[in-house]
Amino acid sequence: MRSEESSRSTSDLSPATARAPGKVILAGEHFVVLGAPAVAMAIDLYSQVQVIPKNGSGVSITADIPLRFLAGKSGNPLVPHPGELLRPLQLKRVVNIDHGLWVNVECEIPVAAGLGSSASTTVAIISAIARSKGIELSKKKIFELAFVPENFLHGKPSGVDQATCIYGSMIQFSRPSNVKTIRPKKDPVLLVCDTGIHHTTRTLVGGVVQKSKREKKDFQNYLAKVREISGRVAKSLREGDDEELGILMNQNHELLRKIGVSHPKLDHLVEVARRAGALGAKLTGAGGGGCVVVLNPSRIVRDRVARVLRREGGTPYKISMDTSGVESRPA
Repeated sequence: MRSEESSRSTSDLSPATARAPGKVILAGEHFVVLGAPAVAMAIDLYSQVQVIPKNGSGVSITADIPLRFLAGKSGNPLVPHPGELLRPLQLKRVVNIDHGLWVNVECEIPVAAGLGSSASTTVAIISAIARSKGIELSKKKIFELAFVPENFLHGKPSGVDQATCIYGSMIQFSRPSNVKTIRPKKDPVLLVCDTGIHHTTRTLVGGVVQKSKREKKDFQNYLAKVREISGRVAKSLREGDDEELGILMNQNHELLRKIGVSHPKLDHLVEVARRAGALGAKLTGAGGGGCVVVLNPSRIVRDRVARVLRREGGTPYKISMDTSGVESRPA
């Protein structure tokens, strides 16, 4: 493989594939945009991308994304055509796509649900195209490139989604230059549950930023509390203290309710999960719908909580930690 500073002619392109995980945020979403640390975990739901050179010019894009992931209550898609993910990448020489390519995206991550589907897909596309061109991208370089389409889609993202999808495992993220790996004593027993109500991240994040400017004193207090929560979440993971982790997740959800990014169905599923035996539950991601993430004391309890959440109208997914992050290879 060539370094990221070198490239080869378009005639030398070769088929390539890449895979990137989704993510959940265990603490700090929204507040991370305002400067507080967030704790996130890569999960074993993936976006997979296949890139094949084709004759002529232009990019042909196909996407295999289950329709249930795409429609909001109105039935209208809330995510752009996959071509929109590629258009901003043309701004960067390293993944210039002005020649003939066929790009196929397969996404098993619920879209617009707070699980990092756009970041995962973006990261996988960048990695697959670079691999096709014979360019060896460092994870740091992939992170820099991923900001282009994520800014295009979400306004001003913090970068926590991209970092988690790229590096895998668990991270504590304050800003792009401050990403720390968390090594948990044991993997938490988690599930996520999709409300089926999907959101637009750009609108939700923008609303919180504006609210923080109007309610400065309240948000100073919230930020101080979230900094404390995120630090304690990282500590509880390193020490394997699930009871403490559950308490902190519950506290984080209450703060997210206070800033107005929850939703009645999210709150209902959080309460249902806790009553069914979960140690903690909270919304994950931008909110306004999307998913809750639930911490369980055992797999037996997780299975019971999943059944109860399904009866209440949610779609549960049993998840595990992904430890690899983005990976690419020749096809």
